Amino acid sequence: MRRLFITIIAIAALTAASAQGIIRPKTSGAAVKKKPATTVRHKKPQRTPSPKERFDMDAHRKRLVNKLLGDMVYVKGGTFTAGCDTVRFNKERAREITLDGYYICKYELSMALWDAFMKDNWWDGDYEYYTKNPMGKDYAKCNISCKEIQTFLERLNAYCGQEFRLPTEAEWEYAAIEGKPQARYRFSGSNNANEVAVYKDNLEGEEKKSYHMGCKKPNGLGLYDMSGGIAEMCYDPYNTYSPDRPVTPNGKKDYKCPPGEHTHVTKGGHYQSLEHELYPWARGLWISDGYGAWYVTIRLVATEIRK
Repeated sequence: MRRLFITIIAIAALTAASAQGIIRPKTSGAAVKKKPATTVRHKKPQRTPSPKERFDMDAHRKRLVNKLLGDMVYVKGGTFTAGCDTVRFNKERAREITLDGYYICKYELSMALWDAFMKDNWWDGDYEYYTKNPMGKDYAKCNISCKEIQTFLERLNAYCGQEFRLPTEAEWEYAAIEGKPQARYRFSGSNNANEVAVYKDNLEGEEKKSYHMGCKKPNGLGLYDMSGGIAEMCYDPYNTYSPDRPVTPNGKKDYKCPPGEHTHVTKGGHYQSLEHELYPWARGLWISDGYGAWYVTIRLVATEIRK
């Protein structure tokens, strides 16, 4: 009896131990292999490319050059009456000039196109800006000297295989009056200066408007800011009209920037000009002393465009 009691107690103890996991039953078959502990490898953090490394300068230049080529407007050659001697202010002797056909850009020279070929010292902010804004903003480039203009044209032409240059005064005026035999309007594209020009009377104190291109109505050829905005330098040196030194007609292939001249004709007036200074035939004067001017930019012209 005592032996049976001891046996019952032992069986109860074994059952309790098995339930608590103290005694584990033997597994049948092959032994279960433990998985080897995995080694955690820490990846090296990847270096973020700099804005300069992310920026494709060649693609940027191609975009801007393609836009420039698309913005070139053909002006059919013909004979027109330059000047006007019937107005009260800014009279210029009327005379006939005959021109061959040529191309002229819809817009003044943009900061983006200038920077792409002339800004040699870029910083991260520049790359970042043009990465997010591939075409830049529509602001005209001013404060550029004749020497810088010459360098710009050489670089641009070498890159794109074209022959862009400055317009002659006659070419500029002919385009401003829409390639017509005579000027139909007092301003380029309208008799109302507010429609086509940013100038002193409508600036409203916001000087930044002066640099924004294309915010007014274009003329009949689709050219913007031929009146007001920023004055535009022509190839011709400033001089009085005379038989021995007439206005230069069509430009030649080497007409890039006036060589050895210190005074140049500007056309179109600018954002601080009075209304009568915006006439297509009105002439401004820029004295080139090796520096640019806050009120002067350029508009590109080409005798032909190679496809």
